[in-house]
Amino acid sequence: MNRDSDIPEDILLRLLLEPLSTDDSPSGTHFFPAVDAETAELEGLDTAPTSQVYPGFETSTPASATPGNAAIDSNDTPVFDSGDLSTVQPHFEALLKRRLRQEITQRPPLFPWEKGLQEYPDTLKSGTASIWLDHLKNLSVPSRLPEEVLSDLFNQCQQAVHEIRQTGRRLVVAVEELFPDQPQTLEYIAGLVARPAYRSAQTQTLAQVDYATASTPQQVALAMLAAQGIFEALSLTVSATNPTQTQTWLATAGALTVQATYQAAPDCQLEVRVLLPTSGSLVLTALGDTLGSERTTPGELVLRLVAAPGAVHRLDVSLEGETPLSFQIVVADD
Repeated sequence: MNRDSDIPEDILLRLLLEPLSTDDSPSGTHFFPAVDAETAELEGLDTAPTSQVYPGFETSTPASATPGNAAIDSNDTPVFDSGDLSTVQPHFEALLKRRLRQEITQRPPLFPWEKGLQEYPDTLKSGTASIWLDHLKNLSVPSRLPEEVLSDLFNQCQQAVHEIRQTGRRLVVAVEELFPDQPQTLEYIAGLVARPAYRSAQTQTLAQVDYATASTPQQVALAMLAAQGIFEALSLTVSATNPTQTQTWLATAGALTVQATYQAAPDCQLEVRVLLPTSGSLVLTALGDTLGSERTTPGELVLRLVAAPGAVHRLDVSLEGETPLSFQIVVADD
């Protein structure tokens, strides 16, 4: 901001002279209205003149200023010099900030698709995997995992899919709450599970293992295989040579289908189509831009945006107000 010329004087004058509320009063000596002698005598007030009621004011009354004569001495010093912006600028900025805070508090800004304030949790709460348990139970895992383990894995994978790109590290983060005292075991087994050859070779062996009675390394392997399945189901990767990918999740109300399509020519457009089994909404975030759509009945929602190769997008799908199912959509650079 240009401190000398960008602020019109009439705006400064109006803001500076407009009365503030009690809690907005500036610190220092307050300026009080004059009290006539009779009222002062009745209330016991001291009416002795003072020259420092407010800095810059001379309160002695000029001889020419009488109740019937409002003459102003041209030599009197004004309250402030409206041309000296270096003096009034800090006060103006403080007023502006207070007004903006009050406006935002009274009328918070909303996204275009929002009709009122909504809560968007930073982390998923316990039990939010319940509507997706039908899908989690059908993951390609050699042994059936307890529901509480699947729920914990689901919640951790929802976060890690957006925060971590390296496969081995993702697997460690997904299961470390289940095995907090096994850092070396987690690192070692994550390196194995990340290899497709290990997953195919161990399927038959682990199929004979019951999770409840399995050894710790076996439990870690089973949990990481389940986490890997969740990560794959939450990820869609498209490119110019592989323009379309679809993921389907089973919810208690039916199947949710997410399809991403990338058109490299002519305008590098990414299209996301979501078939909802119930009412719901979509929020697509990419490089600071956010798109959203919703519907009150089952059906399809479509979002489109320009996406350069290498871009990573986040898609949150909510069903009937439930905590969103969060997908990662990657536009690969062939």
